[in-house]
Amino acid sequence: MKIDELNEKLQKSREKLQELERDKKIYMSNESREKRRKRARNLIMLGALFEIESLDKESGEALLGFLHENKEVFFKNRDKYFEKGKEILEKRKNLKNQENNEIGKEEIKELLELVNIFKSKNQDLGVYIQERFKKKLFQDLTISQFEIIKDYIKNL
Repeated sequence: MKIDELNEKLQKSREKLQELERDKKIYMSNESREKRRKRARNLIMLGALFEIESLDKESGEALLGFLHENKEVFFKNRDKYFEKGKEILEKRKNLKNQENNEIGKEEIKELLELVNIFKSKNQDLGVYIQERFKKKLFQDLTISQFEIIKDYIKNL
C-alpha cells in the first residue's frame, strides 16, 4: 500500500513539475516577446529620426561609417545634442499642432456661408462633414479639414 501511495505522490509531483515548466515557458515567451516589441519600437523611432533629417534614403554603410567616426564627438557633446534634438522635436510638434488646431469663429462663419453654397448645389455640408470626417460639429473640425472642405467646394 505504501508503494502505491508513494507512486501516487510521485505522479502528482511530476504533474506539478510539468505545470510549473509550462508556466515558465509561457513566462519566458512573454518576456522575450516584450523585449522584441521594445526593440522594434526603438528601431522604428530611430528610423523616424533619420527620416526627419532626410537621411532615410542614404545607404546604411555610409551612415554607419559616419556614426562610427563621429561617435566620440557625440559622446563628448551628448547634452548639447540632446537639447538640440529636443528643440527640433518640439518645433515639429508645435507645427503639427498648428496644422491640426481646431477652427475658430472666423472659419465657422465661413462654413456657414459654405452651407448655402452646398444647398445651392443640392448637397448638405453637415452630411459631407459626417461622412468625410466622422464629426458632427463645425467647431470639431481641424484647419486642414476646413481646407479640404473649401477645396471640395471649388470642385463642385
